[in-house]
Amino acid sequence: MDDHTDGLALARHVAARVRAVGSAALPASFLAELDALRDRGTGPHLRAFLDSVLARRDGRFVNRHYLALPLLELVGLDPDRLAALLMADVVRHELHNAGSPDSPAPDVLRKRVRHARRFVGRCLGETVEPACPLDGLPDAPAAGWLDLTVLPVSTRHDEHFFIRSLQCHELTFTVLVADVRAATAALRAGDVDGAVAHLDHAGTVFERAQLLFRIVATMSADAFADFRTHTEGASAVQSDQYKRFEVACGRPRAERLASMAFDGVPAVRAEALAGGDDLSRALLDVPPTERLTAAVRRLEAAHQRWKATHRSLAARMLGDRPGSGYSSGVPYLGECLRNRLFWRVGGVDGAAS
Repeated sequence: MDDHTDGLALARHVAARVRAVGSAALPASFLAELDALRDRGTGPHLRAFLDSVLARRDGRFVNRHYLALPLLELVGLDPDRLAALLMADVVRHELHNAGSPDSPAPDVLRKRVRHARRFVGRCLGETVEPACPLDGLPDAPAAGWLDLTVLPVSTRHDEHFFIRSLQCHELTFTVLVADVRAATAALRAGDVDGAVAHLDHAGTVFERAQLLFRIVATMSADAFADFRTHTEGASAVQSDQYKRFEVACGRPRAERLASMAFDGVPAVRAEALAGGDDLSRALLDVPPTERLTAAVRRLEAAHQRWKATHRSLAARMLGDRPGSGYSSGVPYLGECLRNRLFWRVGGVDGAAS
């Protein structure tokens, strides 16, 4: 089966079924047919797509498959450009479905679209709300597969933008990992100015991430609770890229590495235990400068603000319900506020202990 012709046509058919009823309601017989097809051999795009559709049946329904990340990673764009395209898709979806029975009220729609357009602009380095671009894909087949990376568990309108927002968070932390690793390499090369520039860029990326919370905040708690009943097992606590960002800043304390925070990301835990270089090590090996220390403090503070906003939003949406990744929910996020990226580095406010 040709991945970009027959495979794409089949995936579109399957995605239509998913969006009609929600992946949680797909008949067992239909899933068995897809499983048999997968076993007969498929191209990489169709295989990644089917792995996400069949994740619940396979007993491995986690955040990575809920967000169709295996397929998204095959699109072949840099994370900033890809995040802009995903959020532009939110604008398209919201405007196309405006006025439908399950769509948001006009004032909520305007707010959601405004924040989404601002996010697109930030990804593209623009300071004004842009006309959301949907061009610039590497090729037509990739464009087709990109549309198939929303596989909701329900038929609720808001789940589409929720999935896209979480995908954008993954891409945001992909950029942050690159920034922190580049800052580490710059310090090892004796380029303090270069390290500061990378850290300052990371701070602006965190500001962009705050926009994603504003977009999610336009969703009602009722809508979230409705589709969340079918996302058990998939949680942002399983984010590989977020944990890689944390490890790139500095190896976490032993108790955190051994906790549920890293249970869902075994590959990242293994990377941390392997003892590679990180920014904290590099900072301890160079003479501190005022500019470098200030840049590290800004990054730590931006991360703390991001976590505090996450906790506040979760408190409104979740209440006292547990998290979908088997955490305690809001109390778990409250505990995370005590965690610091640069706990080994002296002179960084709140980081040393």
